[in-house]
Amino acid sequence: MIKRIFNIPNLFFLLIFACFLLPSKYAVEMRSGLKSPLVFAIVLILIEILFNINYSNPKKRRAAIDIISFVYGFLLIWEFFVSRLNLLPYIFIPSPENVFYVFVSDWQTILIGFVNSMILILVGMVLALSTATIFGTLVGWNERLTKAVYPIAKAISTVPALIYTPYIVLIVPTFRMASLCVIFLSNFWGSFMSSINNTAFVEKKIINSARILNLSTPTILFKVIIPFNMPRLINALPIQLATALMTLTVAEMLGADSGMGYYVRFALNFANYTKAIAGIIFIGLVVTLLNMGIDIAKKHLIKWSY
Repeated sequence: MIKRIFNIPNLFFLLIFACFLLPSKYAVEMRSGLKSPLVFAIVLILIEILFNINYSNPKKRRAAIDIISFVYGFLLIWEFFVSRLNLLPYIFIPSPENVFYVFVSDWQTILIGFVNSMILILVGMVLALSTATIFGTLVGWNERLTKAVYPIAKAISTVPALIYTPYIVLIVPTFRMASLCVIFLSNFWGSFMSSINNTAFVEKKIINSARILNLSTPTILFKVIIPFNMPRLINALPIQLATALMTLTVAEMLGADSGMGYYVRFALNFANYTKAIAGIIFIGLVVTLLNMGIDIAKKHLIKWSY
């Protein structure tokens, strides 16, 4: 119990709240002033709750201490040197109170952008992963086809999607279609190559056992090989998700009128770095939560592994 209370994260947590009691040069010298610390305090309390939940798990305790110590340490420095002393360039580094207050003042715009981005991400990734898995399995099943297609796919996949994103946004009639194309292409080729490799390296005894049972080729492909490779496909999802979000954000910054990337770009156009930083923090939070969702889904949906 003593270690649960007296540790570095909790010390930083108390120091941040102690900073709220100090006089603020930011509030005095800045024309915009300092927003109420209430929203920032709520964020700190939520982080503290998350820390205590993970602290209860012995396997996650050390990692929780290290991660939350880093987060609290960063927030403490940000609060003390910006909100209290106003030592850093206020134009580019706004106070944490003002940044987190954006989630209250602009919650509708942020929510609408989040929904629009998530729809594009979901549709684009489902299309990319499903087609890549099916076609990659079919190609990997045929050795001659693998030797013909794999080098071409490998050459195409080396070109980052960010390079041709502006071109796709320019030539495709609507932005939503352009975004779907960008997300699809950024995920398809890597998943396609992985499916080819996964199919080609499935243990022969598994395939031979399926043939002994007189299973048809489509049944072997879709009932044996794809489920057998499902853990590998799920494990690759965080990287594919990060790639899809990165390309979508760039596409939104180029030509969208809504979305998480558009929100950041719109704020930067008007030099509103408070909203821009809030948008960046929100995107990072979304990626983190989605990856946590993938881990939870993997534990519940994939009961087998190797």
